[in-house]
Amino acid sequence: MAEAKQTTAKTKPKDQNAVAEHQEDFFNLIIGFEVNDPNAYREVYVAPNGMRKVHYVLEDPGHTFMYLTKNGKITFFYSLGPHPGASTRERAYGLGTPEYKIPGATRLFRFNISKAQHDQMLSKGKEYRADVLAGKRYYNIFHNFTCARSARDIITAGWPNVPRGGSFIGKGVVMEDVVNPYAFYDDISTKYKGSEIQLAAKEKKWQRIMSNSNTGKAEDDPTLNPSTWLGGD
Repeated sequence: MAEAKQTTAKTKPKDQNAVAEHQEDFFNLIIGFEVNDPNAYREVYVAPNGMRKVHYVLEDPGHTFMYLTKNGKITFFYSLGPHPGASTRERAYGLGTPEYKIPGATRLFRFNISKAQHDQMLSKGKEYRADVLAGKRYYNIFHNFTCARSARDIITAGWPNVPRGGSFIGKGVVMEDVVNPYAFYDDISTKYKGSEIQLAAKEKKWQRIMSNSNTGKAEDDPTLNPSTWLGGD
């Protein structure tokens, strides 16, 4: 868990005995997942590669989101998905939203990052968010501009060697190897064992957090105090 580092500094001008506390800024990246059907990600034989893990998206597409914090307050939130009311076609290729709903139980991982990393991810995230809102970038499963891939793109702006998070995709037949929520979760949870934070389903609460965080109303990072998560919306 990231903690604020406390330092002390003696003041000289008026009171030689006064001691002032200084709290250094701390920054975090949080990666969240809705991956609640373990059977949707399973090992099968893929010719000619042999046994491989495959994400069967028609059984459960899963979801990936990310957000950034400064001193425990959320500075940016990104959750890409099809726009509200999207048709079946548009859920594959069409206008998107950077505040896609998070209705299920979530699994989150919090990472300490530097200010420089925070700012790099923030810049890339704002670019993607603006492009999605302006219709310059569509939600697109064919070119893999999806929740997991675009969130990972934002993260790599400040953390180039973040786990890849890719696997084969199954849609009746096994297709290409791409970044997806289940593979990304598998890579992160395998590499960072014991650091997973689980939060119960709270769709309205996530919606409020997303909206406020992207309009300058600072929200607390729920991973810092998970025990309070169930209290109200």
